[in-house]
Amino acid sequence: MKPNKGVRISQCMIVKNEEANIEKALSWGKSVMWEQIVVDTGSTDRTVELAKKLGAKVFFFDWINDFAAAKNYAIEKAKGNWIAFFDADEYMVFQDANDMKGLLEGLAPNSFDAISTGCQNLDDEGNVFSSGTQLRIFRNRSNIRYRRRIHEQLVDLSGGELHIGDVSNEISFFHTGYQKKALEGKDKKGRNRRLIQEELEKNPKDYEMLGYMGDECFGDGEIHEAKQWYQKSIEQMPVSLPDYDQRSAYTFTQLLTILIHQEGSETAGSSENLQEEIRFVYHQAVKRLPQEGDFDYIMGKWRANRNQAGEAVNYLKSALNKLETYGCYNKALLLAGNLLEVYGLLARCCYETGESQACISYSVAYLKYDKYGMAVLSRLMKALIPRESGEDTQEDQEVFQLLMKLYDRSSLKDRLFLVKTAEKSGRIQFSDFLADQLFSLAERDALQKGGAIH
Repeated sequence: MKPNKGVRISQCMIVKNEEANIEKALSWGKSVMWEQIVVDTGSTDRTVELAKKLGAKVFFFDWINDFAAAKNYAIEKAKGNWIAFFDADEYMVFQDANDMKGLLEGLAPNSFDAISTGCQNLDDEGNVFSSGTQLRIFRNRSNIRYRRRIHEQLVDLSGGELHIGDVSNEISFFHTGYQKKALEGKDKKGRNRRLIQEELEKNPKDYEMLGYMGDECFGDGEIHEAKQWYQKSIEQMPVSLPDYDQRSAYTFTQLLTILIHQEGSETAGSSENLQEEIRFVYHQAVKRLPQEGDFDYIMGKWRANRNQAGEAVNYLKSALNKLETYGCYNKALLLAGNLLEVYGLLARCCYETGESQACISYSVAYLKYDKYGMAVLSRLMKALIPRESGEDTQEDQEVFQLLMKLYDRSSLKDRLFLVKTAEKSGRIQFSDFLADQLFSLAERDALQKGGAIH
């Protein structure tokens, strides 16, 4: 079919007291948006004034403790054939904004209902501390609207399922709402609890809202209460869940995390009971969401910390296999963000179980991203050189060639690091071999006098 060149994107947002963000919120997409809709829910600062000055169409909505209602009001005001719904503390870089429009222009008229993009959460230094996927771009159709007062969700009002295209690997937006300056003066915690409670009063069996209440308690340090809310959520979950049910996966991972932390501080008898509960929750999680790698990651980390290397290897390998097979669209958020740790744990546990080749593979994978991980490099050297012969061997040459693929021979830091790690690993003969290969006689004399090498 011919591409759709008649794309008109309506950027929509609901705001309240966002004068610090509104200019950036409206500027990043100015060149690609057909119109910009701002719905104000009661600002007392210059938000409305600035939005009008920037050319946005400004409307007013009396706040009724319902985010879905406010967002749906904004959609009703939009005239474009696509909606891009972003908060004032979110933005795209120029290239991604252009790519977004180009992607929509290339879609057939009856293809996807909505597009899922990446979401990058920024810390106070502007660095990404967590990633996920979000549904913010969708066709402007009367059957596509938001539901729920809080943690609102885009749905098909006719009862069908939205046909969603995933471009999270190509396009992302950035979210600054977790930065300290963004949270100052905002009573989000109390407000969120009130709105979640109102939703639960209407539907006390809403397992997603039960999970969200667990999040609120967990964030406030009420761990016992959080555990109870997560358990209630799981009790109400259907046996079969959608593969991409990120909310339910998070409920399971949070409960597993709480139980594992609790088990580590209990007496022997209580610990055994908690271990059984942890295994039960894990099996419930895998039964409902068999493609989710985070459950195996958490279990593998738990067993590794308990020095149960064999079990840890099985869980962690399963986690990586699921990630490779099913990807990380709305799943494996913890695993995808902690791959380096997983490689390190597998390198250690495979070494302890005698799986030398696996230890070598995972160590190399780790060192490609963090070549100064001394514990990992030490384990790699031990796996490559199980014992020393007392003289230079072909084995030493082969190990040296492998290391030169990971380290820079022209870097003094790299050369010293290699020699020191070999020495601390108990591979003294190999340490001497490395020193001979990497340093001139004059350099060795100078470094020995300074105590840099033995």
